[in-house]
Amino acid sequence: MHAQIDVVDNQTAQALAQTLVGQGVIMTNPTLNCPTQANGKFTVTASNLGLDSGIVLTSGRANTLGGLTGANGAPGMTASNTNSVAGDAQLTTLINSNTGGSIQTFDACILEFDFVPAGDTVKFDYVFGSDEYTTYNCSINDVFGFFISGPGLTGSQNIALIPGTANTMVGISTVNNGQGAGQGNPCFLNTFGNGPYTQYYIDNTATSTTVVYNGMTQIFQAIKGVIPCETYHLKLAIADASDGILDSGVFLKAG
Repeated sequence: MHAQIDVVDNQTAQALAQTLVGQGVIMTNPTLNCPTQANGKFTVTASNLGLDSGIVLTSGRANTLGGLTGANGAPGMTASNTNSVAGDAQLTTLINSNTGGSIQTFDACILEFDFVPAGDTVKFDYVFGSDEYTTYNCSINDVFGFFISGPGLTGSQNIALIPGTANTMVGISTVNNGQGAGQGNPCFLNTFGNGPYTQYYIDNTATSTTVVYNGMTQIFQAIKGVIPCETYHLKLAIADASDGILDSGVFLKAG
């Protein structure tokens, strides 16, 4: 039976940011540049997602409604929604710096806010999923990033990274089932000098999943050292790459 990820889409920037950071964290200046249908808050009653509640940002739809498939669509469905909005320059730079290509981005969904950490570390759990898996393990890579900037940091730094690596972004090329398609795994090997991190990949079969995407990552933790009581800026962004079809999404656990 299609188990339960309930999504309420069309959230405000304030609602999304406050859900993510939780109570007791000073959060200000939230902004949301995202189609109304592409974002939402989710709660789980039974799922292989591994997160019980939080926010979801997508390059397509967050909720399945009116015959259009969202991130919580039934197994075997395909999420492929074109929102006809622009991509994001920072995501475009991120994917091209990692692949050496000249890829364009489309259908961006971006949440930004300032926050004041009480401790010396900021961290949150997330899962990335995509319907680009597994056909386009390397040739087409939708992209996302969590960019933090502020005191003690040089520029804006992506903290959505493979565990134990200094700068290997989480994405379809870096986390997959190891089976090449399209251009295949050589583009990963040429860029990162390593094979894909298959141990972090979950293949969503029709009997096991409550998330629409063909594949997704295990739960990752974005983490960064910060200076307590200083103000930092966080940007959470996801976009289609190369074309505007076959959606991707990132689920972030409520704080």
